[in-house]
Amino acid sequence: MEKMDRNYYLKFIALAVIAALAAVSCKKDDDEDEREYMAGSVNFDFPSYAVVGQKVTSYVSGITTPPQSDLRYYWVSYDMDITDNGEDTVFSQSIELRLPDEPGEYSITAYAQSISGEYYTSSKTAHVQVITTDPEAIDGWELGSGSYTDSRDGQSYQYRSIGSLQWFTQNLRYAGDGETVLGFPYDNSEGLDYIFGRLYSWNHATGGVSGSGLGQGPQGACPEGWSVPTAEDWEDLAKAAGGEPLDFLDHWEGLGDILSAPVTVNDTPMWPYSPDNLHSNSIGWNAFPTGNSRDNYNEFENIGVYGMWWSSSVMDNGMVPYRFIYYNTGTCDVYYTDRDSYGVSVRCVRLKPEN
Repeated sequence: MEKMDRNYYLKFIALAVIAALAAVSCKKDDDEDEREYMAGSVNFDFPSYAVVGQKVTSYVSGITTPPQSDLRYYWVSYDMDITDNGEDTVFSQSIELRLPDEPGEYSITAYAQSISGEYYTSSKTAHVQVITTDPEAIDGWELGSGSYTDSRDGQSYQYRSIGSLQWFTQNLRYAGDGETVLGFPYDNSEGLDYIFGRLYSWNHATGGVSGSGLGQGPQGACPEGWSVPTAEDWEDLAKAAGGEPLDFLDHWEGLGDILSAPVTVNDTPMWPYSPDNLHSNSIGWNAFPTGNSRDNYNEFENIGVYGMWWSSSVMDNGMVPYRFIYYNTGTCDVYYTDRDSYGVSVRCVRLKPEN
């Protein structure tokens, strides 16, 4: 009987302990459930592509509740140094760091934390592809049949004879004469234009001059002897690539695949996969999805999604056209916009010597 009482007593104690732990756990869960979600969302700008060693400054904001007096922001990265002493966390609303010297994909996360503990934490993570400034280190594109050096800045470009013209097979990256700045690199990441070229407004690209006729576009930002392609130049390219005449304003079915390159950065494809555009690059034109700018170079978007290039021929309605390739279709389509605020890439052309 005594033994039975002792076993009963031990079981009672065990059950009491379990009940107490469960109560603590439930209380903890209840406390967590009582916390509120923050209003707004963590937001900060961080380049999606940048060059090795580039300095980046960013500022995090976006949370409206709780008030700033109950907020603490901090930054964390586990694959790059974000402090001078090698620590992986920075407690600050802003951050300034130097990207790694080794190409690769890196990430950084910003958190908003409630000091009082009455709100759940909110966060955002950004990823950046850090690349070199050597175009030949980027895989998936083809060198041209010739090379041209721009005497204005010493930049060298690959070009290829296609149809009646010679085309740059890289985007233009001329930045101006030092007094006048022409175009900007994506995300204002200086050095990125060595790979992707610069984005130009139509006026910056053409000098505000419309062109027409084969090889008769304005020089604009192009080197001497080269010009910003006209509608006729684009039509000549389409015929050479597709084998039949196409009007400039057509959708150009299948030419998005023929003109775009399966470029990879740090072994990662720039174009998202789509069975409708496999980027055969069969004539070596080397289209990259280098995106565009808006609002007079204050906003950048669509890198890795669209490639866009100016025509110098103004349309009848006064708007200016550009051709574009979208990752999820096989077309090389056309659209139009204003002359000042929108920025896209430039390819330079010239007539073949025999023409």
